[in-house]
Amino acid sequence: MRHICAWCQTDLGKIESGANSENTITHGICPSCATRLCSERGEPLMEFLDRLGVPVLLVESEPRVLTGNKPARDLLGKGLGDIEGRRGGEVIECVHSYSPGGCGQDMHCKSCTIRNTVLETFKTGNSFTHVQAFPDIQFGQDVKTMSVEISTEKVADVVLLRIDDFGDPD
Repeated sequence: MRHICAWCQTDLGKIESGANSENTITHGICPSCATRLCSERGEPLMEFLDRLGVPVLLVESEPRVLTGNKPARDLLGKGLGDIEGRRGGEVIECVHSYSPGGCGQDMHCKSCTIRNTVLETFKTGNSFTHVQAFPDIQFGQDVKTMSVEISTEKVADVVLLRIDDFGDPD
């Protein structure tokens, strides 16, 4: 399925995983229109992200989390200082982020669905919706496998990672 910018009708590329316009993070805004929207309206980035109304992390290509909106911080129980500049596994407390190499360097990271989805979005520009992952999360002294569902969308040189669900597996 092809996806187009809701503002200028530019082709945004292929959307994977049965996505449609109702499931996109920004409702399909191309990088040019997103830049114009923020610069012409003078809207600060955090206000734009908060207006999305769903938990969203803004991820750079390393990949490290640049920032997260209020719904994401509330869901994860984190402040801005706990997420900005950190790797995704550190943000969600993945048990493998505590390995000697850290998040992205452990042998388990090569098969991390969340990391691989974000990297694929960076590489191809394709958006993904409702991708399921089951990371092992550290809760104090306990480790629990969680059910996480994410969606990704590339906007300019960053990826918006929407957290669709973060809970216990069924």
